[in-house]
Amino acid sequence: MFGSSGSRVLNVINISYIQSRSKRVWVRKPLGSPMAKSKIFRITPKPVLPEDEKAEIKRLFDNYKNSMKSIRHYFFEQSLKQAESGEVAQMKHRLEDQEHERLMEENRLENEKTAMLREERLKIQAEKTQQNVLASLIKKEGEAKLHKIQIEDFLTKQMSTPFIQAENIEKAIEDALANPVNFNFALDLNGYVYRGKDTSIDTIPEEKRERLNSN
Repeated sequence: MFGSSGSRVLNVINISYIQSRSKRVWVRKPLGSPMAKSKIFRITPKPVLPEDEKAEIKRLFDNYKNSMKSIRHYFFEQSLKQAESGEVAQMKHRLEDQEHERLMEENRLENEKTAMLREERLKIQAEKTQQNVLASLIKKEGEAKLHKIQIEDFLTKQMSTPFIQAENIEKAIEDALANPVNFNFALDLNGYVYRGKDTSIDTIPEEKRERLNSN
């Protein structure tokens, strides 16, 4: 529609429109011009979109936000890597070294304190263990002495009991045969003992009956 001369004119001057053959052709609105009076109170209706189209637009917008976030994070990491060789990085390294030395010293002091507490606890525990062992040994020694005394008393009683010696065994057999002992006996409700298998209760007077010892 326009020739080369017309294009050069449009590039040089800022006009609202040009007239060609009694017809106005709008180029663009001048910069800084206010809103047209005919559009001041015009409310543009909000477009109604289908649900699937809204979901697709939201998905694309979320992908865009995630991509931009990843790009910003990547550039931030790259800037940190480049700053590592600078003065700020050196200052950061010095501060980290100082903090590390401080923490190491604090850790050493804490280890020494813990070691002292552990030594004191082990010392007290060793003393308690020694006392318990000593008390246990004293108790066992007393029990051994008591057991020894009981054994000696038992042996004394056994030695005082008359035994049949080897040289007297024939005489003991003859005495046993000459004086037979009947171990059969009976008891009544009053505690009287009737020895012998063939003993009759009526043949023994009451004053001569043997009474069982209650002790």
